[in-house]
Amino acid sequence: KEEAICIFYCKEYTEDNAKVCLLNLEKSPDVILCYIHNPYDPLLICSRRVFGSPHLYKLYKSKKEIAKTITSNNINKSSIVLENESQLVDFINYLFRPKEEYISDPCYRLISVYDKDILSIVWKYSHKFDQKTPLGFSKWLNSQKVDLTLTEPERKSIKIKEKEIKLRSRQLYALEDEYHDSVVKDIVEVLPKHQQVIKEIKKEGYLVIGYCRKSAGDTKNRVSCLQRMVDIMYKRSLVDKVFVSPLSSAKQRFSKRDLKDVNQILSQLNNIHGSTVDFLEFLKNNPRICIISIDYAGFTTDCTELKQLLRDNSNIQKVFIDHFFYENDFKYFYSVQLLNNPEDLKLFDCRTALRQRGK
Repeated sequence: KEEAICIFYCKEYTEDNAKVCLLNLEKSPDVILCYIHNPYDPLLICSRRVFGSPHLYKLYKSKKEIAKTITSNNINKSSIVLENESQLVDFINYLFRPKEEYISDPCYRLISVYDKDILSIVWKYSHKFDQKTPLGFSKWLNSQKVDLTLTEPERKSIKIKEKEIKLRSRQLYALEDEYHDSVVKDIVEVLPKHQQVIKEIKKEGYLVIGYCRKSAGDTKNRVSCLQRMVDIMYKRSLVDKVFVSPLSSAKQRFSKRDLKDVNQILSQLNNIHGSTVDFLEFLKNNPRICIISIDYAGFTTDCTELKQLLRDNSNIQKVFIDHFFYENDFKYFYSVQLLNNPEDLKLFDCRTALRQRGK
């Protein structure tokens, strides 16, 4: 929180500046310091708005609160496991920052870091790299475009028992070890927090509807891929129903989807409630709907079509996008937000490469 308030007031992060900025904040009790996606982009928002949308706005913790969490929570490592690549990328990005960022936060130190040092930390919180060599891990870091790869490595050779060994290290800002547990805990709580959001909107009377789509083409495992997406919807987002479009493109109009007979495919799927045709019919007869899709392309990448769908169906009040596998995150939109904010709407016009939505 101390660093965030300095960023907001465009001040260098020092203890004295943080105290002055926090005093300024206290003079406005009706606003709260928070952020939406990026903690380095702090906002001052009306407190009623923040508490009215707890799934949208995230609060900062003070240094005291973080220290208290660390000392009071003796976290059992076996119960905190980073399961997917997006969680691991999040974790590494938080722990190690490129030296070019010039971080003034005293929780970080500028040190020389080898990839094997990072791997030894990751081993504590994930089983994914148990069989991985440091070289294989280095290749993975590059393939994932982890932030630290922005800093060019320094290469040197050393001799051990007349054998030359080449080593690579980077000058990085590394988070102090005492904060690692707290970072992991925040990351693994993304899914439980999302499921709590779902439970809360269901209490408010929303029907939570999943929508899955797969492009046309010669795909032998089409049914198994679709079934996997359906199962994820029920398990991860606790949806009430799922509709499936087994043969459509991301930019195709909803009214043009699944007009051909798709029953042969749908009949092989479990726990679904029809195609896009059934989905559109369902929208006509049910108030307060929240739609969830895996990735933007799982719903539509045509912004004009999305706006038309929302205008024609005012009962669609929320649209959630599941990016858990890709970014360890869920995107939450109000329909009015998508209709009135071009920047939010533009996020749907995003497809640059194929993504696996069955994860």
